[in-house]
Amino acid sequence: LAAAPMAQHSDLLEFIDLRQCECLNASKDHTFRHCMELESRDKEDLFLQSDCDEELLIHITFMQGVRLAAIKLEGPADSAPSSLRLFANRIGIDFDAAKAETPTQSLQLTANNVASGSSPVDLRFVLFQNVTTLSIFVGGNLGDSDETIISKLCLIGVPIVHADGLKRSTDQQASATAGDWGSSPKGIS
Repeated sequence: LAAAPMAQHSDLLEFIDLRQCECLNASKDHTFRHCMELESRDKEDLFLQSDCDEELLIHITFMQGVRLAAIKLEGPADSAPSSLRLFANRIGIDFDAAKAETPTQSLQLTANNVASGSSPVDLRFVLFQNVTTLSIFVGGNLGDSDETIISKLCLIGVPIVHADGLKRSTDQQASATAGDWGSSPKGIS
């Protein structure tokens, strides 16, 4: 019976506003979108790669609150992340803060955790109940090399359902993520 709620959990990609996401210290040729977008996740030549050292700082913005249950990360055994520091709903995290501040949760990864086809790594579900932003700090990799590579990144969980029992409509999601700072979504002035 305990496994029944997990059956509802799925990849939260459709609830991530990729336009509002960023990755610090990413290579210009191997960007964050390569490990996140559905079309590029399974292509061997598309992946996220760190630029000047092994560290990465990923900021993810969701279109609505979500409950995170697990993270799935894949990469080569010699350059995939060895640890993650996750910060839920913390704005303005930079490299110094990611190293010094207490994370929502830390994860130590092994080659088995990041192998192709591996199972997602469970998170402490109670710590990730109403997540609107997630920052992920990668401090090193399994091979102690100068470059960290992530070929696939999936966040597993469920969207938060509003009191009326419905998820946000497409129009509501568009309004929440409408264009530039100076523009307003249709019908709103």
